[in-house]
Amino acid sequence: MGIDFKIEVLYYILRIFLAAACGFVIGYERKTRSKEAGVRTHTIVAMSAALMMIISKYGFADMQAGANFDGSRIAAQIITGIGFLGAGMIFYRRDMLHGLTTAAGVWGTAGIGMALGAGMYVVGVGSTFILIGLQIIMHLPIKWLKGRTYTTLKVMAIIDEPEKIPLLKQIFKVEKFLKYKSSFVNGEMTADIELNTSRVFLADEIYRILIEYPFITCIEKNDEV
Repeated sequence: MGIDFKIEVLYYILRIFLAAACGFVIGYERKTRSKEAGVRTHTIVAMSAALMMIISKYGFADMQAGANFDGSRIAAQIITGIGFLGAGMIFYRRDMLHGLTTAAGVWGTAGIGMALGAGMYVVGVGSTFILIGLQIIMHLPIKWLKGRTYTTLKVMAIIDEPEKIPLLKQIFKVEKFLKYKSSFVNGEMTADIELNTSRVFLADEIYRILIEYPFITCIEKNDEV
């Protein structure tokens, strides 16, 4: 085993390590925002993509002369594999789509790993900073960047008249409820309602609604998506 071979192997290990470091940084930024894929996922995706890229580019050097051999096939399958991984992160909850940005970030992390595995250090590291920078910028409190934010509310109300239902929709600025369950409590028709609204409901606004509309007995603010 010659010295040149040992140095070459060390270069491969360096590429994998650098890819893992970039994946770690991207994953840490995602973890701080409590996203589905965090440090471990992004680190493993980046280093694995780098490893497979190295295998694709250098692992079959002795077979390159073969007429039917194409080393790029392995690299191409990385994209397919990441596609399946990303699909597992995308899901619907309360009629809202979640995980799409996280899946795209994992896909981008795989691309960074592939670039570093191919020895494109500047491209890989530069793309890491670009990806993190975009994630930070898109989370800044800038209205035109954030688009429409929905708040999920759980509302309990006494429905003693049919007109109360359209009134609730008017109060919370919604066209339909996510969930509506009614039951008799102490002889009164009580409705448990869950809804998404684009309005911002602070504590003083919720208090005002409870005072102004006594038939609304409870408002619980869950989260923003």
